[in-house]
Amino acid sequence: MSKLKPKMYAEALVDLVVGKKSEEIPERFFKLLEKNEDLKKVKEIVRLAEILYLKKIGKEKVILETARKIITKDILKKMIKKGDIVEEKINPELIAGIKVIIDGEKQLDFSLSKKLNDILI
Repeated sequence: MSKLKPKMYAEALVDLVVGKKSEEIPERFFKLLEKNEDLKKVKEIVRLAEILYLKKIGKEKVILETARKIITKDILKKMIKKGDIVEEKINPELIAGIKVIIDGEKQLDFSLSKKLNDILI
């Protein structure tokens, strides 16, 4: 097992793929992970690489969580730029409202469950 951290692998992967179109890159990268006995880190590496890649090309990943299926794109058109990746998730625990997560870091929580938790705490 190597001492390389997932973020180091993710940064290397992004540097390899930006501006290049080679089907060999993922295959070679997985062989490296296998050689270093780091395949168990692959989920974290891919998650970090996605965020780093989007930042490098000036885009964001926006996750819109709602308690039920609603039309969210019209609500948040001004927050989402063309080319951003938008993922919609149903999370009944929110009760009502919406939660917006940008790049896995920034978070806006306008859910009823958040408001109730704030009152109780």
